[in-house]
Amino acid sequence: MGRCRLAVILLLLAIGLAACATVEPRRDRRAEVALAPASLDVWSGLADFSAENRIVPLNRGAPALRWRLRALRAATRSIDLQTFIWKDDGVGVALVREMVAAAERGVQVRVLLDDSFLVHADDALRALSEHPNISYRIYNPAAQRDGGMVMRQIENLNDFARINHRMHNKLLVVDGRVAILGGRNLADEYYGYQQRHNFRDFELVLAGPFISHLSEVFDLYWNDPWSLPVEELHGRRADWDYAAIKSWLAGQPSKHDHLPATEPEDWAKFFSLGYGADIELLVDAPPQNSPELDAPVQLAQALIERIDTVEEDLILVSAYFIPTQSLTAAIERATRRGVRVRIFTNSLGANNHVSAHAAYTAHRPALLKAGAEIYELRADAASREYYLAPAVVDARLGLHEKGALFDYCCLFVGSANLDPRSLRLNTEVGLLIDSPELNARLRKMLARDLLPPNAWKVELDEGGELVWIGSEGEQRHTPPASFYLRLESWFFGLLPIEGQM
Repeated sequence: MGRCRLAVILLLLAIGLAACATVEPRRDRRAEVALAPASLDVWSGLADFSAENRIVPLNRGAPALRWRLRALRAATRSIDLQTFIWKDDGVGVALVREMVAAAERGVQVRVLLDDSFLVHADDALRALSEHPNISYRIYNPAAQRDGGMVMRQIENLNDFARINHRMHNKLLVVDGRVAILGGRNLADEYYGYQQRHNFRDFELVLAGPFISHLSEVFDLYWNDPWSLPVEELHGRRADWDYAAIKSWLAGQPSKHDHLPATEPEDWAKFFSLGYGADIELLVDAPPQNSPELDAPVQLAQALIERIDTVEEDLILVSAYFIPTQSLTAAIERATRRGVRVRIFTNSLGANNHVSAHAAYTAHRPALLKAGAEIYELRADAASREYYLAPAVVDARLGLHEKGALFDYCCLFVGSANLDPRSLRLNTEVGLLIDSPELNARLRKMLARDLLPPNAWKVELDEGGELVWIGSEGEQRHTPPASFYLRLESWFFGLLPIEGQM
């Protein structure tokens, strides 16, 4: 009893101390804009694509990492990077090394990070920011920044309404000439290099005149009043400086540094394999007043409007599929029009967020009754070797891709899941693309994922009970998941937290 009383006292003390710390938006600073694109003399391989948009899909992790590193290594003028998660693992360290090397050859490096997973990272980011060519800003940061993840959440409970809104965007623009946009964060598991659990993810590489619009998107968030320089944030100050962190980076092992030199003709060949397209930008506006007051719903509304135009075939891909009321209504309208609707998401065993899966299960019967088809990625998918790095053996596979295919002409690719958090709480960015050829290419890629050895098809039997159909036949219990995983999912299903998922 005494320990419980002490814990309560410490919790109340932490909350009380949190009330003393605040984060104020920066409304008085001068706006910064992206540098002008690098000369095509430098990016001569892109000369043939300077007047048209060109898109190359990155379907597998290893090539996605390789071309991301090559883009950073080719930078001569500017690197603008915006992301949700950046870990200090093999992939993360390799990317930091490339950005430091770019800064030291005179490239302007701007990095905008969401604050969700930056526990214990402030000192390293401050040290990197000591280089005159490197700037880090943190989006919507927590005021109390000491302690671990749990303690930070407790200490900032008084500010929950604000910090509950996150920046989920993922965008890289290099030299104003090449951009990468999609679902991948910056960590081993998004590229197939994690030893236990990896993601099947997807993104696009772009070149052409549309890059200027993506630079404007980065500037929009970079100059937002709630994007604060890391050196202005409160928190402990370690003895790290730029020299120390550079020494630390040099001592970290990495298997990603030994890339062959990328010549201009390599970029020409790469984009010659791509697709021309008309592109529409879908982006949530960052909050102008306060994150808890300005709901980022622009992208969600645009997606639902697009679904309402589909005439024949709709494929929705989302790692975490928890349809809002308006999205459910749009799906029901589509099936009533005779549209074939397929939904591809995670099974319980493949999902890295059991709470999200629990919320999704409540919607599954109604979606099936409405006529939608549901496919759930298997954690033991036979195709997982296709998505894993060669040195990774038998790791679980999960879905992290976000996208949609509208009939046979158009598609959406971006950072947004089809869940309340992406559609109502977080900011997101994506592209609506008109390209029958790219649509067909993505359909071919997804066809592998939907095969019975790779995904369970979920149906209702004559009695209205769920049935999972795979290469082994039918199963009538959530496959393949342990009793404890099912128990965890059941428990989360009891909680009134769907709006936060």
